[in-house]
Amino acid sequence: MSDFAILERCLGAIGTTFRLVRYYPPTHPAVQEGLRTVAAQLPAMAAMGSVEWKVGASGMHWRGTQVLPRNAQLSELASLLFARGVRGIQVTPGVTPEHVIALYSVATGTTALDDSSLGRIELQQNRRTVASPRLSVVQLNPPMADRIAPPVEAPKWPRGGGGEQRRTVATFRPDVLPPDVEGRRLIGSLLTADSPESLRAAAERLHELVPAVLELRDIALVAELIAGLDRALPRVQDEQTVEQLGLVGEALAEKSLVDRMVYRLGEARIAPVERGFLVGAVGALAAMSVRPTLRAYLAAPAELREPYRAAMRAAADRAMEPLEEALGDSNGAIVGAAAHFMGLTGSPEAVPLLSGLMKHQADAVREAALYALAEIGGREIARPAVAALRDLSAPVRAAAARVIGVCGDPTASDALVRRLEHEEDEGVLAGMLIAIGRLAAPEALGVLAKYAEPGSFLKRRTAHLRAAAIEGIGHIHSTEARALLELYSHDKEPAVRRAAEAALQ
Repeated sequence: MSDFAILERCLGAIGTTFRLVRYYPPTHPAVQEGLRTVAAQLPAMAAMGSVEWKVGASGMHWRGTQVLPRNAQLSELASLLFARGVRGIQVTPGVTPEHVIALYSVATGTTALDDSSLGRIELQQNRRTVASPRLSVVQLNPPMADRIAPPVEAPKWPRGGGGEQRRTVATFRPDVLPPDVEGRRLIGSLLTADSPESLRAAAERLHELVPAVLELRDIALVAELIAGLDRALPRVQDEQTVEQLGLVGEALAEKSLVDRMVYRLGEARIAPVERGFLVGAVGALAAMSVRPTLRAYLAAPAELREPYRAAMRAAADRAMEPLEEALGDSNGAIVGAAAHFMGLTGSPEAVPLLSGLMKHQADAVREAALYALAEIGGREIARPAVAALRDLSAPVRAAAARVIGVCGDPTASDALVRRLEHEEDEGVLAGMLIAIGRLAAPEALGVLAKYAEPGSFLKRRTAHLRAAAIEGIGHIHSTEARALLELYSHDKEPAVRRAAEAALQ
């Protein structure tokens, strides 16, 4: 593909997303999809190196040719930038969708032309570059002695991610790669190198590069490097190289950086690629990140909690020790969240710890522990769940029924069948019937067929309960079960009929 075609595709995605950002909130699915499209086009443009194009009153121009002249969205973005005095845009490798969003803010007048959030996007105004503070001093022809980047002492980042960033002065050196570009290349070398010598050389250079990386104060870059180190470590067998990579990890895993990564992980408007790096980094640093992740998880709204759960899945066994410590917290909410995270790790070591929470005084903790057991699975989770079928809390009993349903032990359905006649809560009854069907014990079809019937005139069963019984029958693979489903697919109750039709598919 030609360079012009690559630039067209990238600017087309940027223009389309700009129109979406102006009409929809950042969390809207259309905006998120547009940002994903922009992120997919940026690597191809980064391969072109530094790219510069002119901004006209009616569009963008590159090498004397207007880019996408019929694209109304791109023309609108260009006209707004032109009205603010922007006459050119220069993009260097390393641009992220967050930098593009900052460009949108410049066009709409909410961000200054020299704001640091533009990152590697430089705006030119009347032939004068309005650069971010990082690139405010440029040496075009430095002496040869100055082309070697001197070692930079790592700055002390503000604790907790607060405070304003200090403006730094960088010098352009043609023979030296930017730290972010070189850092990504070194991670790629660690993931692809075959010889121990290549791995060792990459590890040593990465260790030397850490102060310059920290100088950039780019939390997404730090997360990317940590996630890459976590993937590369299993490939390394040489003890010296492992020790070198360990030093790199320690330098990047400063407490304030971990807190910033956890905070960033829960933000609503964030590029999917960056979120993936943050998930991997927070999971890799579980020993330090579990506590702040628990607090952030409880403070986040329900729709923004999934990244924290993904980080705990990535952490796996590494999160067990700090989560076990959190189980002794006096705050019931912390204990419940820790139990939930234990289930996400999938570690068999969590089963006895979660079983011990069945005597906790808080209903929410017992319920969370049971759902965590359901996440782990296995026959050994049935024992604590059977005892919880007699719990005073209906949500806890419903969670216990779910755990038994996924344990995979058909003999555990006996406890469910015995409790059917004593259970008064209809929601719990429905969960028990579905669990009986999942286990598919020999007597399951007879029990479920009874509850699928409408009942007598004086004791009629609700449509909800009958639909649950039919859903349970759908898990039984036999000719008799299918015949019952065919029968109830013509039932006069809509809920029962829909359940039977869904089970037949």
